[in-house]
Amino acid sequence: MVIILNKCMRIVFVYGLIISSIFTFWYVVGQPRPIPEPEVAPGHTLQCVSYAPFEKDQSPFDFAKGMTISNARIDADLAILSRSFSCIRTYSVAGLEALPEYAEKYGMKVLLGAWVTSDPKITEQELQKVVALAKQHPESVRAVVVGNEALLRREVTGQQLAGYINQVKAALPGVPVTYADVWEFWLKHPEVGEVTDFVMIHILPYWEDDPVAITAAMAHVKKIREEIGEKIPGKEIVIGETGWPSEGRMREGALPSLENQARFIRGFVALAEQEHWQYNLIEAFDQPWKRSKEGAVGGYWGLYSSDRTDKHILSGPVSNFPNWLSLFAQSVAIALASLIPLCIGRHHPEMSARRWLKFSTTATGGAILIVLQGHQFAIISTNTVEYIWAFIVLSLAAGVYLLALKAVASKTTPMHLSLDTAMDFLRGKSRLCPEAVNGTLRLGVITCALIGVLGLVLDARYRSFNNFGFAIPALAYLWFFQRQGLPNAQGMLERLSALLLTSGAVAIMINETPLNWQADIWVIICLLLAYPLWRESRGVSLRPLLPFAFLVLVAFGVFTALRNGIFISERLVEVCADTPDTAICLVRAMIGRLMYNQIFAWTSLILAALAVWRNSVWLCSLALVASLAGLCFYNVNLAAIAFVLAGLTLVHKKRTETISA
Repeated sequence: MVIILNKCMRIVFVYGLIISSIFTFWYVVGQPRPIPEPEVAPGHTLQCVSYAPFEKDQSPFDFAKGMTISNARIDADLAILSRSFSCIRTYSVAGLEALPEYAEKYGMKVLLGAWVTSDPKITEQELQKVVALAKQHPESVRAVVVGNEALLRREVTGQQLAGYINQVKAALPGVPVTYADVWEFWLKHPEVGEVTDFVMIHILPYWEDDPVAITAAMAHVKKIREEIGEKIPGKEIVIGETGWPSEGRMREGALPSLENQARFIRGFVALAEQEHWQYNLIEAFDQPWKRSKEGAVGGYWGLYSSDRTDKHILSGPVSNFPNWLSLFAQSVAIALASLIPLCIGRHHPEMSARRWLKFSTTATGGAILIVLQGHQFAIISTNTVEYIWAFIVLSLAAGVYLLALKAVASKTTPMHLSLDTAMDFLRGKSRLCPEAVNGTLRLGVITCALIGVLGLVLDARYRSFNNFGFAIPALAYLWFFQRQGLPNAQGMLERLSALLLTSGAVAIMINETPLNWQADIWVIICLLLAYPLWRESRGVSLRPLLPFAFLVLVAFGVFTALRNGIFISERLVEVCADTPDTAICLVRAMIGRLMYNQIFAWTSLILAALAVWRNSVWLCSLALVASLAGLCFYNVNLAAIAFVLAGLTLVHKKRTETISA
C-alpha cells in the first residue's frame, strides 16, 4: 500500500511539474509586448486602407454562385474603418455598388477600383460599372484605379492597359485615373505611366524577389519610393499597397507574425507622415480565401481578423499567441495522454529520478510541439487534401510521441521492421506484431517527409514548414538508432530515402538561404531523419534504379522546358494577346486549362493508386512521369503524393525482383 501511495505521489509530482512547465512556456510566448506607436495628433485619421467585404467563408468566386454583399455588411465595415481611416481602396465594383454611398455617410473618400483580366468582356463590364459609379458619386470617389497587378499576372499587355485607362479618362473628365502594380512593372511598362494621372506603386518587402527582414523594411520602402520618384519624374507617387502578414511561412529573413505586422504598420505610418507621402495600407480585414492561391500569408494581411476582431496592429501591446490559454489547455490534454505508456508499463521497473526527468521533458516538449503543429495547420489548411494531410502528420507525430514515452518508461528500445518489410506487412505478406506496427509508423513518417521535401524544393513560395510535427519523429528515431546501434543491413528504400532527404535538405538550404531559420530547422529535421536510414542501409546498391532515375531526369527536363519556354514565357504574353489562335498559343492555353483544373495532379494520383494496387513497374513509371508534369505545372500538392507513392512502390518492387533473382 505504501509503495502504491509513493508511486502515485511521484506521478502527481511529475505531472504537476509537466503542467507547470507547459504553462510557463505558453505564458512567456503569449504575453503581449509593447511596440512603439507613431506620433500623430489626437483625432488624426490615417489615409487609405484596402477593403474587400468578404467574410470568413466567402470569396469573390462566390459571385458566380449567386452570392451578394449586403448593405448591412458594408455599413458595419465602414463604421469600423472610419474610426481610423479617411479613405478606402477597392479592387472591383462587383458587389460593392453601394459602397460610395456608405462612404459618403461616414465622410470617407474612395479609390474606386476596376478589375482588369485577360477576358475583354469581363473587363469592359467592370469599366462601365466603375464609370457609372464615379459619375453618380463625385463627392466620395477621389480617383479610379483601372486594374490591379494585371501586368504582374501577365493577363494584359501594356498597350492594352493604356487603352483601358484612356477609355476611362475620356468618360470621366476631371477624375484622376491610374493603375496599380508592383513597383518594378511601372519601370518595365513606361507606356502605362505616360497615360495615368498619377503613379500607384505596391511596395511589399515580404514579397520582394529578395525578401526584406522587418529590421530593414522601412529603409527598403524609403529607397524604392525615392527611386520611383526619380525614374518617373513629373508624376505624383502614391504607395497603393504596403503591409506585412501576421501569419505564414518565413521567406529568407522576412518573418510573418502579429508583432512584426504591428512593427511594420506603425513604423510605416510614422515614416509616411514624416515624408508627407500618400499611401494605402493592405488591408482592412483578413481574407482567408486568398490562402488557396497565396499560401497562409495570403489570408493574413488584415488589420482586423475576418470576423472583424481588432488584431491591435495599429495600437496597443501585441501578442503572437493571443489565444495562448486555449493552446495551454490543449497541451495539457496531450501531456495527460502520456499516462497511457505509464499504465501500459505498470509492470515496468521503477523509474529513477533521472528517468522521471527524461520522461517529463519528453512529455512536455512533445505536447507543446504537437499543439504548435496543430495551431499551424489550423491557420494554413484550406481544403480537404490539406486537412487530411494535417490529420496524418499529427497522427504520426502523436504515435511516435507515445512510442518514445513508452521507451523511456520501460527503459527499452522499440524495434521496428525495415521500410521494405513494412510495405510487405501492408500488402498482407507478413504477420501483425509490434515491430510491424512500429515499422509502418516509421514508413508513414518517411513518406510524409519526402512529400514535404518535394513540395518545398519545387514549389516553396507559398508552402509552410511543418517543423513542429516532424521534429518529434526526427529526434525520436535518432535516439532509437543510437540506443539500438547498427542493425542488419536494410534495403534500397532506406538508402534512397536517406539520399533524397539529404539532397532535398541541401536544395532547400540553397533556395531559402540560411537567413530563414524556419528552413534551417526543416533542413536539420531532414538530416536527422536521413542519418539513421543511411547508416542502416550501409552497403546497399541503388544501381538497379538507374534507368528509372534517367527517366525521371529526362521527363523533368522536358516538362521544365515546356513550362519556361511556353507557359510562363513573357515573350509569349504579348504574342498570344495579339494572335491567340496560333499553334503555340493554343498549346499554352491548353496547358493552362489542364493546370487550373488540376488534371495533371489527378491523373498522376490515379496512376499512382493503380501502381500501388497492381504493384506494377510500368504503372509506377507512368505515374512518375505524370506526377512530374503536375510538379512542373504547379499541381504540386497531389502530384508530390503521387510521385512519392509511385516511387516507393517502384523501389520496393525492384528490391523484391533483385532478391528473387
